[in-house]
Amino acid sequence: MARITKRFVDALGEEEAGRIHRDDDLHGFAVRRNADGSRTYLVEYRAGRGRSYPTRRISLGRHGALTPEDARRSAKQILARVASGEDPAAERAHHRREPTVRDALITALEQHWRPKRRASTAKVFEEMINRTLIPQFGATRLSDLTRSEIRRWHAQQCRRPRAANHELAVLRKALSLAVSDELISDNPGRGIPLHHEEARDRVPTDAELRAVWNELSAPEMRLEASTLIKLLILTGCRVGEWQNARWSDVDLRAGLLSLRPLTTKAGARHVHLSRPAVDLLTPLPRRSDFILCNDVGNGPITKDIIRRTWERVRERAGAPDLRLHDLRHGFATRGAALGANALILRDALGHKTLAMTGRYVSRQDAPVRLLSEKIADDLVGLFEADSGADPASSPS
Repeated sequence: MARITKRFVDALGEEEAGRIHRDDDLHGFAVRRNADGSRTYLVEYRAGRGRSYPTRRISLGRHGALTPEDARRSAKQILARVASGEDPAAERAHHRREPTVRDALITALEQHWRPKRRASTAKVFEEMINRTLIPQFGATRLSDLTRSEIRRWHAQQCRRPRAANHELAVLRKALSLAVSDELISDNPGRGIPLHHEEARDRVPTDAELRAVWNELSAPEMRLEASTLIKLLILTGCRVGEWQNARWSDVDLRAGLLSLRPLTTKAGARHVHLSRPAVDLLTPLPRRSDFILCNDVGNGPITKDIIRRTWERVRERAGAPDLRLHDLRHGFATRGAALGANALILRDALGHKTLAMTGRYVSRQDAPVRLLSEKIADDLVGLFEADSGADPASSPS
């Protein structure tokens, strides 16, 4: 035994490899020369009083990253915990076995979102998890994840507020499920303010719609992709509803598309197809079970093909900020302008609530102005008729 100092540790030669040298001042403090030439500081103790209890050994760190004085201080702290009845080595082993944030996210995906949500929703959540959340937090143990760490990450995402808010919601839900499973006692994802999101209620103008339609009709455009986008304009459907539509779902004679429960947010519903929509569908080749199919295999057209086609079309049409979902807004707004009430529009769009549909109806100024004019004219007529009445016929 000897006092562990820097000179002593540096002097440990190859013949000392694997041997543990214990400090003669601090009982339980030691150093070991490893086979690769490095030196590791250790602390040893018994997990209880008496020789019947096992000996525990904890690595404090490598020489160089730690000085002998730093290691001695760490050893004293651990030995003080042992004296108070704790077992730091067992706690470390338990912590190593503790689930990580990645484990919690994968568990939430497999046991909550995939069984209980639409397949498309679960896929979006899976993409968020693999793209952002696992690289950012995946290796962190659940008990080590702090609210300040999540808040700091979220604050740095100010350039992508909507995506960051969605990712935070996914993380918060996974942590909430971990609380329910008693893996952690508190959800560190709660109480974090969301980024402000600008309204995305963009409605294409008539000129933009005309330009988009003309570009979609260009001969070099892929038939399935251009047809899908045209159908979005004519029907107000969501992208996934036409992307996953099958020939068995459509009745061209009746002008009806029957949407399956898993392909639409509001559950199974019928979409009434106009004559222009039927005319688009009738000449399409039936190369697959899917109406708008992929190049190979019996599958639907891919999101990537739709995205690339749309980016090309909107750039050429002079509307680079126009989203595919904005075509749905345009359909709804035009329907409201033509006098459709909220109930009819709700069914046409497949909304779950009238509140969502009411946004399109409430912003129509022309029908409201016309109604105001009619009410005012009717009231003025009432007043004028009343002022011209015979006073003698009035009751006394």
